[in-house]
Amino acid sequence: MFFLFFIAIPIIEVILFITVGKYIGLWNTIFIIITTGIIGAILVKSQGITILNNTLEEIRSNKMPIYSIFEGVAILIAGAFLLTPGFLTDTIGCVLLIPKARNIIINYITSYLKKRTIYKKKTTYYSNKEHAENKTFEGDFKEINDNDKKK
Repeated sequence: MFFLFFIAIPIIEVILFITVGKYIGLWNTIFIIITTGIIGAILVKSQGITILNNTLEEIRSNKMPIYSIFEGVAILIAGAFLLTPGFLTDTIGCVLLIPKARNIIINYITSYLKKRTIYKKKTTYYSNKEHAENKTFEGDFKEINDNDKKK
């Protein structure tokens, strides 16, 4: 499945290059690709810094920045898509840079991960089930003097 992703995306991009190039010309197509890469890099940098500051603020207030981490990963993926030449990857990258769309995608992914996660309510460790109530541990010990440590 993952392998098909790396085959299908370049094929779609080549088809889009040829189709768009036929209508607007070669140089306009190249100009659009370079422009989206530059604008995408600027947007990814500014949004990435904002998310980083939000994450640091959550850490300072002793909150777990899980949602901010997901946003950071989404912005990183958007940057990779925007820097990859192509119309489809640029479209996906732009969608990930829109905060509302990014929030919808993150909420979908987190709900999917919550469904697939198995929670254990209580974990107890006993070596012998019949002595589960006995909380006494037996063992040998050896007392060490400070003089013995130095040797």
